[in-house]
Amino acid sequence: MKIRLDKFLSLCGVGSRREVIRFIKSKKIRVNQKIIIDPSFKIDPEKDLIFYEERPLFYQKFYYYKFYKPKGVITSTKDKEKNIFDLLPKDLPGLKELFPTGRLDKDAEGLIILTNDGELAHRITHPRWKLPKTYLVEIDKRLEEEDKLAIEEGIELKEGKTKPTQITLLNSEKKQLKITVTEGRYHLLKRLFGKRGYKVLSIKRIAIGPIQLEDLKPCEIKKLSEEELLSLRSELFGKFKNKA
Repeated sequence: MKIRLDKFLSLCGVGSRREVIRFIKSKKIRVNQKIIIDPSFKIDPEKDLIFYEERPLFYQKFYYYKFYKPKGVITSTKDKEKNIFDLLPKDLPGLKELFPTGRLDKDAEGLIILTNDGELAHRITHPRWKLPKTYLVEIDKRLEEEDKLAIEEGIELKEGKTKPTQITLLNSEKKQLKITVTEGRYHLLKRLFGKRGYKVLSIKRIAIGPIQLEDLKPCEIKKLSEEELLSLRSELFGKFKNKA
């Protein structure tokens, strides 16, 4: 499929649309053996060889990143509030095509996967594939064993009973927890603990399936490694195959 030269250069991370137009008109772009100065020139990324200052460029159809969403920003781009895309580098390859796979509340922080791969995003968020998501949670008082077991077994909410969870206590006061869930209902963690009389003070997502937040700092973004992407695909598409 043919696309405009300026769009191709933007997708490759050469620069913004305005910048790549300037590069093209400055005779810095070669398509095969010919210098092209027309930004609207159509190329076939699978057949043509494109060079920027004699450096070969390669078209990448899908992009996969992990991002540390800080507190105080929203995930959705539909509202006028500050959102995660305001925090991303303007020259990030694939930036204009990226979307978040799932959400985190404004007052929550942690891992979000950004991609333009619709099929993978669907499987990350859809409950059919039961991809586990792990959070560090702090509550306002000691978690009693009875309540821990009740939450792990499932809590009856307005739209139905929640799926089983796994809770690990992280300190002797039993206020700091690690919880793994396999669904993404609205305000799920706050509602789970709220039903048993607890207030959630903080939420930090540290894992989505095999993808770990690791040492990322707030606002940092990192391309998924080949190993991470392979493990994520294996987790999701392997489950699909088993269901077929």
